[in-house]
Amino acid sequence: MKKSIIVLSFLALAFTGCKKEEVKPSEHNKLEEVPLEEKVAYTQTLEWTAFKTPEKIGVKGTFNDIKLNNVKDSGNLLSDLKEATFQIETSTVNTTDGLRDEKLRTAFFAVMSGNIHGKFIDFKDGKATVEITMNNVTKEKEFGYTATDDMITISGYVDIIADFQGTKAFNSLHELCKELHMGKTWTDVEIKAVVSKK
Repeated sequence: MKKSIIVLSFLALAFTGCKKEEVKPSEHNKLEEVPLEEKVAYTQTLEWTAFKTPEKIGVKGTFNDIKLNNVKDSGNLLSDLKEATFQIETSTVNTTDGLRDEKLRTAFFAVMSGNIHGKFIDFKDGKATVEITMNNVTKEKEFGYTATDDMITISGYVDIIADFQGTKAFNSLHELCKELHMGKTWTDVEIKAVVSKK
């Protein structure tokens, strides 16, 4: 019996001897909690309006895949957007009409070269200078803009043929939709882009 008690005591001592003591943090080794600064995040939308028929009836649409890159983080909207770039996946065109979207994808954008991308060059005196590359043609365009601390709205026009040498794509779409457009498809497209703080 005495041997059993001795053995049990030895085992208990062995296990408790291996137990690590809890180290309480001292005032010197406490990690300081530094609040993380939240980065300013932006959302972007783009609405385009193309025109058909001699009465110039507008057809509105957008793209589901638009990316805004290289945005600075000063918190000042116009400064942050200067030199920011954008990419538009043209196959994601969306007019909320599936049949029309398919025609635009296959008869227009598929005939163009590549997707649309560009860069915001400058914002001054209500004029936004934007570099746009479409159909492998790069063009600097000037648009009007209005801005608040939290949002900027950029609007203006591009011409598919005059600006981006899109005659082939334009004719392809026009011929496909000639009857529906009553013989008239317009080359100018109205653009409205909005960038706002989340």
